[in-house]
Amino acid sequence: MSNRMLRADAEIQKELAEIIKNDLSDPRLQSLISVTSVKTSPDFTSAKVRVSIYEQELSKRKEILKLLQKSSGYIKRILAENLCLRNVPALNFQLDDGAFYEENINKILETLNISPAEEENNDTNE
Repeated sequence: MSNRMLRADAEIQKELAEIIKNDLSDPRLQSLISVTSVKTSPDFTSAKVRVSIYEQELSKRKEILKLLQKSSGYIKRILAENLCLRNVPALNFQLDDGAFYEENINKILETLNISPAEEENNDTNE
């Protein structure tokens, strides 16, 4: 991927985060939403926007994702106003559950009962 594409993706990601945080007034979008990555097609016609939504219930995360997708035209218009790009790509929002799964794995690991002595024995046997 060229430096130009990487810079454009980073700028779009940064701007999308600001737009979602400041310009969308739907109360259902008050959850913490993080834009984790943007991958723009080489011809700038479309962009895959991965978002992390910090809600426990999968149904709420999917509902918020649908709201973002419905708002994509409005978000694209604001993006066009704020960035100096020849073509502003169509936005395709996708759910990024990586942080959610990581949190669940950490909770499971914390519940395991491993004494410090067992841990130390495993380290020395290797």
